[in-house]
Amino acid sequence: MSTDDQHRNDREIPSYPQAGPGAQGASPQGSYQQGGHPQQGQPVYGNNAPLNPEYERQLVCAAHWSPIASVLLGGMTFFGPLIVLLMGGGRSRAVREHAIDALNFQITVWIATVAVILISLPLMLVLVGFVTIWLAGLIPLAALVVHGLAAIKVAAGEPYSYPFTWRIIR
Repeated sequence: MSTDDQHRNDREIPSYPQAGPGAQGASPQGSYQQGGHPQQGQPVYGNNAPLNPEYERQLVCAAHWSPIASVLLGGMTFFGPLIVLLMGGGRSRAVREHAIDALNFQITVWIATVAVILISLPLMLVLVGFVTIWLAGLIPLAALVVHGLAAIKVAAGEPYSYPFTWRIIR
């Protein structure tokens, strides 16, 4: 057997059951009974399977760290918590709550930043806007610090709730 064949066998892609008579509940490893339900002790895969506790903790932390990483990847800071919500929110209540909390905080930050810009632009006619426009940059920076604090607290197992957040998504 060549090295390529051995490498391919090490990471074999599971096949799906074939349609037709006698194929119900079949799998490559034979781990399913006739009704298509897993046997005792067999791993359960799919969207209804509970998350591994370590993976759940990682997703909860990722919900809070992802806006910081998103800044480096283009600035769309609400995409990180949204992706975490889609990845694990349906399988874990903790992941859902933390991802929605981070997402609501990011939506609040975006609304506040746009509001400061829209208020500062007309105020530039009377020169006050040149001072208030700096808030449009300070709000997102403060939000990133708050996300970092949230991630550190959650990683340590402590509860965290974002300050000044509108609960838009529930």
